[in-house]
Amino acid sequence: MNTPPQPKRRTLTTLTASLLLGLGLLAPVAHAAVVRDTLVMLVPDTANLADWPVKVWTDTAAEEGIRLKTMTDTQFLALGTGAATQIAGLILPDSAHQQASDAVVAAVTQYANLGGKLMLVYDAGALTASGVYAAGKSRFSALAGVDYTLYDTLLDRMVGFGPVVSDATTLDTLRLPPGKSMTWTAPTTLARTASASTQFVQTSTVDPVGTKGMRAFIEARALKRIDESSRNVRNVQTTSTQALRDLLGLNSLPSTSSVKLAPKVTNTTTVSTTTSTTAARTTAVTALATAPLKAISGYGYGYLDYFSFVTQGTYAGTPYLTSPDHGLVAGSRPVGSGNVLFVNLPLGYFKAIGTDSAPLHGFLGLFARQHVQMPTMSVQPKGVGGLVYNWHVDDGDDLTTDMKALLDTTTVLRRGPFSIHFTAGPDTVTLGDGQGMHLDSQATSQTQFKRIKSLAVGHELASHGGWNHDLYGLGATETNQAIYQPWLELNFAAVERQYGKKTTEYSAPQGNNPTWAVNWLENRGVNSMYFVGDTGAGAVRSWRAGNRLTKSLWSFPLTPFEKYGTFEEFEDFGVPDTTSGQWLLDLQTFVVNKRTNRMFYNHPPGARGHLPAITPLLTKADTLQAAGKFRWYTMTQLAQFSERRLATTWSAASNLGIATFTVTHPSSLTDMTWLLPKTRYAAPRITAGTGTVTTTDATDWIVTATRGTSLKFTAAER
Repeated sequence: MNTPPQPKRRTLTTLTASLLLGLGLLAPVAHAAVVRDTLVMLVPDTANLADWPVKVWTDTAAEEGIRLKTMTDTQFLALGTGAATQIAGLILPDSAHQQASDAVVAAVTQYANLGGKLMLVYDAGALTASGVYAAGKSRFSALAGVDYTLYDTLLDRMVGFGPVVSDATTLDTLRLPPGKSMTWTAPTTLARTASASTQFVQTSTVDPVGTKGMRAFIEARALKRIDESSRNVRNVQTTSTQALRDLLGLNSLPSTSSVKLAPKVTNTTTVSTTTSTTAARTTAVTALATAPLKAISGYGYGYLDYFSFVTQGTYAGTPYLTSPDHGLVAGSRPVGSGNVLFVNLPLGYFKAIGTDSAPLHGFLGLFARQHVQMPTMSVQPKGVGGLVYNWHVDDGDDLTTDMKALLDTTTVLRRGPFSIHFTAGPDTVTLGDGQGMHLDSQATSQTQFKRIKSLAVGHELASHGGWNHDLYGLGATETNQAIYQPWLELNFAAVERQYGKKTTEYSAPQGNNPTWAVNWLENRGVNSMYFVGDTGAGAVRSWRAGNRLTKSLWSFPLTPFEKYGTFEEFEDFGVPDTTSGQWLLDLQTFVVNKRTNRMFYNHPPGARGHLPAITPLLTKADTLQAAGKFRWYTMTQLAQFSERRLATTWSAASNLGIATFTVTHPSSLTDMTWLLPKTRYAAPRITAGTGTVTTTDATDWIVTATRGTSLKFTAAER
């Protein structure tokens, strides 16, 4: 085995945080209440704020309704001990801050010990200022609570690659919706042989954390073009589910003793990781004792593999995610008078490069809302959660047989509004097959289209791809725009002739959306689209290969049920209506409780053939809508609201224990909403402008603007 050369070391020349603690110089001190409206992300002095490692974080914060600003190392160091009184929450992101000076490491450690809330992500500070690994382990190991970046002992098996697991309650806390995970099943053999399956990402002096070498694979996975031979990983054996249950504290009440994971054989090197359960989770332990572990999963893939550093040591904190093979993936623990959320995943990398947004959104939201307990702006109008129900009408039978039957015999299409998209050409699979809906020329198709259009609920009607469903979906690539763009144009024109206005949303057949097509859509005025990347996330502005795809076109990622997306797949793989129906109900509960949005889709034959799965969802929606707790949204509605929300300017200033929130918008604040944690604020009072304060939520005060372009409200800080 060839191991990558170890970069030249240099000795530490500044006082380490542990030495400062030993001298009593980092003892907690009393400080004034910090203004909690903004997170701070630490970046190197030389950082380009437009580069993806920074911009993907600032984008995500804006999409989540979280105020975030960047701060350079020099600016942070200048704050000294005052950092903990001036920064409510500090983020050290992945990819953007691999190198850190000893002074920065000591200052960040001081910040946490003096009461700061710190989110430490993956490879932040993995290298010294001169670009080499720190001796022995990460200089942030004491903050993280485990040892990692263990090049001295693990060499090129320092970075693991594989599934990450937790329990359902914790995944819900991370805002990973029902269906974005699968029950974890341990391998059937634990034999420690060279042919077993544990995977490691190769590292080197030019690729110290392995993300460069894995980029082609991760990009290909995002586009569903997987070449297994491109995985730059090594294989060993895997650990047991029992060890994972121990690590998550799911078997019994916590004890004072550590629970050791089974040792992992890496050729001649034996590596063991240890952890302990924690009293912080005792309330959930009994209920979860028999609950299955679940691994984060993706549409079409099943378990998704992620990078994480192999960890060692006893973790005296609250674990959120663990690796079956590599140890702690995420957890939170008190440090001094502060707290550290350690996320051992390159969150920004997986959104910007891997088109996998859900983990970044989940952890950033967790840090802001629960750890820092800061006010946030709701991503939903009036803060009301809801679902986008996307219909793909692929061919003639879908429209003239199945949609007609749904209109004639059910009230399904009288709910909503839904986003309903049509493939309008004469063919469906091959040229000349005649199976399409002939929307331009066939009266029966036009009649059913007009029936849907005329429904009082006001569905948003739009285009589904390019004229011939399968040929476009399977044939369009990054290099054949000249062939397939005319097909898009034909389809849009046909739908719009019947609709009587321009369409503003879109779905791609087979989920196939080449970059040129996305650019064409946005230039044409489309503001939203169905998307098979970023699965399990709410509405986002998607990234691909390190670039944001659009300026203002919003993606609505599919929320799958484990590996599958819709009823035809459920049929093919034996998922009964009782299971899929319960998933839909759980998804509805999720968006209501989290005040967020998610999208699911179906085809007319699937809906018609599986009414027992759909009807309970629609019935419950009627009740929740009447109570003002749920809404159906179209893609267009949420995209328009999201763009208007991003144009809102707001901030909070603190004086004598009173936070004053000032809000403005260039045109209208109608339905803009803020959530203030009840644990940190007394009931808000509107002092200028027009709005309402809802007091009945168990967690937050909910302040909603009802009209106007400015609003001011105050709240006493607890």
